[in-house]
Amino acid sequence: MTVLRPPYATPHRCHRRIAGAAAVAALLAACGGAAPAARLPARPARPAVSTVRTRATTGAAAVTSDRQQVIAALAGYTAALSEADKSRSAAEARRLLQPYLAASRIAGVVQTMSSIWARGEVFFGQDILHVESVTVTGQSAFVHDCDNTSGMGLAYQSTGQLVPGSAGVSELNVVTRLDLAGGRWLVQFQLIEDVPCPA
Repeated sequence: MTVLRPPYATPHRCHRRIAGAAAVAALLAACGGAAPAARLPARPARPAVSTVRTRATTGAAAVTSDRQQVIAALAGYTAALSEADKSRSAAEARRLLQPYLAASRIAGVVQTMSSIWARGEVFFGQDILHVESVTVTGQSAFVHDCDNTSGMGLAYQSTGQLVPGSAGVSELNVVTRLDLAGGRWLVQFQLIEDVPCPA
């Protein structure tokens, strides 16, 4: 599956300029603090089989798998990141991220966005996310994806010139953890794996 995702910042170095906007995009979710210790599941040889849940929608029942719900939550999060960045408002960014991002992470993400805006920098382009696998175990899910961030980066708002070192890359191996809370899958953190994307 391919999803478009906007650019953002690194998880553990939220206050330092990054080597590329690719890392910015993949990891803004983790800026709220250190990622909790988590053992990442191995990539499954084939897509994981998910249980089926039924949700009531405007009078009709919609049957969606956990995998579909997790991917929809990740897509919603990436869309919310884009809209939050475009808003250039900390209050609006918090409101937009609240349905998709763990509450403990929102302040860090908004602080990072505010720092970027204060430097007069803006994001351009979109990340193309290729979901490799989704593993759902109880109330937690891990999404392994390989992103193409080569069409995105940071630019100076005043000149439109590319910020040095902010260009994306053609392959970025990312793991996203989401947890089910209050009936919603919320992004907890994202990590870049320092290995090539699977062939």
